[in-house]
Amino acid sequence: MPLQSHLAELPAEPEKTGPIDSLVTVSRTMQIIEMLADGGRGLSLSDIARQLDVNKSIAFRILNTLEETNYVFKGVESQRYFLTYKISKVGLNVLIANRFMEQIQPRLRELADACGELVLLATVQEDGPQWVMAARGGAGRRLQVNPMVRSILHSTATGKAWLATLSDSEVEERVGKDLPPATPHTVTTLEALRAQLAVIRRQGFAISDQENETGIKAISVPIWRENGAGSRDCVGFVSITAPISRAGEADYERFGRLLLEASKHLADIWLPQEAADFGAAPTQNSFQILD
Repeated sequence: MPLQSHLAELPAEPEKTGPIDSLVTVSRTMQIIEMLADGGRGLSLSDIARQLDVNKSIAFRILNTLEETNYVFKGVESQRYFLTYKISKVGLNVLIANRFMEQIQPRLRELADACGELVLLATVQEDGPQWVMAARGGAGRRLQVNPMVRSILHSTATGKAWLATLSDSEVEERVGKDLPPATPHTVTTLEALRAQLAVIRRQGFAISDQENETGIKAISVPIWRENGAGSRDCVGFVSITAPISRAGEADYERFGRLLLEASKHLADIWLPQEAADFGAAPTQNSFQILD
């Protein structure tokens, strides 16, 4: 039924003295969602307005917005409102992501204990790798973790590991031709970066040796998931970071072996393609630090 005919059935709304408080509207919206979740046979506009203790026109405006955003639909014959499967998708996203993170935590803790240093897990987002979890090993001095700082792709180990999964033309689109230095050790030309990426593709891991922060070295390994089409997709990265004063070349050779083993294990338990397509991959909002 057209919107205008619906409105004609509603009682006249009291004269407004100002806009509806947005926070109250949000609260009422969530109440409606909870009502519909509990009401398996759906609810009418009158039912919802009565339970909210509001005028029908107020309840209708909220329901109309939920319909427009596909969270609610109304039965043609019953004229009752129901939740759509979009609500189920939101809930499933949270459930899958949380269980996924729970599975990963023990492996990251093991890795941090084995290397005694800072271990970071990143997932692949549209604009590059995004940290989602950190585990810190050892009882000594710890590196500070700040996941909200956007990393420089061409200077960090994980950033370069991700760039190495792209074509040369895509790399140029992402970083441009003139690369700003983070330290005196950072590569500053596209040609030098491409040379590094060629090495990374051959050896299967990336290293940032004081390129992002003076005195700090990191190694990062991609996590590859089979996609069922005879190829694989890079879905994340696991890395180890340590001060150069504490970890030498022999340590980083061992770190590389630990990371390659860990990446294979993480690939085995990674979210299935169906769940990833459903939008359940963890994001920056789920960042955790494991001690």
